[in-house]
Amino acid sequence: MNRHPQAESRLSTAERKQKLLQEGAEFRAAMVNSRDVVRNSLHSRSLLANLFGRVTGVASSVFGKPGNLNAVNLPAMLPLLLSGASWIAKRGTRKPLLVGSAALAAIGAAVYLSSRSSKATKDSEQM
Repeated sequence: MNRHPQAESRLSTAERKQKLLQEGAEFRAAMVNSRDVVRNSLHSRSLLANLFGRVTGVASSVFGKPGNLNAVNLPAMLPLLLSGASWIAKRGTRKPLLVGSAALAAIGAAVYLSSRSSKATKDSEQM
């Protein structure tokens, strides 16, 4: 609160009471807001988005350079792996996980087929 006790001692009892009630109301409003933020962040879709974001970031840093596999820091990755495993084990997250896996598989297949067809057209043009 205040670091200067003289300012509070000048206030009457009713004013101090009103000030404390106002601070309590502000605190409760901040707590309700924080609780809503946490609930929204712990929703399975937002967790899935965060998980995929972290996994793609780690994969791009690890597999960006072919000889970079030794640079993986297992102690740093362990909390991410454990939280991912516990999240997958929950019953409500299986459906979003399957949908996300299907989407990633479709994107991977599309990239593979497009790179394969572009190689085939380059080979046929060189002949």
